[in-house]
Amino acid sequence: RINKLGSGSDFEAFFQRLGIASGRVRYTKNRKVDKYSNYPVYHTTYETFELVKRFYDPSFQKQLTVAQIRAGLVYELSDSPLLPLHCQDYAEALRLYANEIYDQAKKHEAELEKYKVSFDALFSAVNHFASVATVFHRRLSQLDMNKHIVFAPSSRNKYAGMSFPGIYDALFDIGSRGDPHKAWKEVKREISIAAFTVQAAAGILEGVL
Repeated sequence: RINKLGSGSDFEAFFQRLGIASGRVRYTKNRKVDKYSNYPVYHTTYETFELVKRFYDPSFQKQLTVAQIRAGLVYELSDSPLLPLHCQDYAEALRLYANEIYDQAKKHEAELEKYKVSFDALFSAVNHFASVATVFHRRLSQLDMNKHIVFAPSSRNKYAGMSFPGIYDALFDIGSRGDPHKAWKEVKREISIAAFTVQAAAGILEGVL
């Protein structure tokens, strides 16, 4: 879930100061039943290795499980061509927090009216983000992940390698296309993309000399 991380922990330097997406994995309590603090001796002189070994986690299974979950998350995120995160979830979080802050502001309804303070712009922006996020996620799943201009596989043959696959695909069976003008325009477009990319690579090499 997308939650407010706060600033009293190790992720402050990454999240609040540098804007790097962060998260945490931890055991917690049943908030509907348990009314005590999550960790009553947190940051006290009683927070010792002996306390964990004797009372909190004698077998260290909880520690091991959290470590394994974190390692699994790191592996999945680092090994994914596309991060398995949905921007619609962020849109829902924006809606939730916009409503929360609006409810807080409504405690001062007279002042909102007097000073002409409106949340319409915020809610409009949140709704727009939610709409765009839905379209973005749908199109993201349709993206072609083969980005190499010279050596990506051809859409006509996924097994074999193909040099300049964009040009190859544009030329494939071009004689039977219904609109030859449009077909050859696509060939020219793919040649331009390939030429620009190779020239850009040459420019990078020249910059090192």
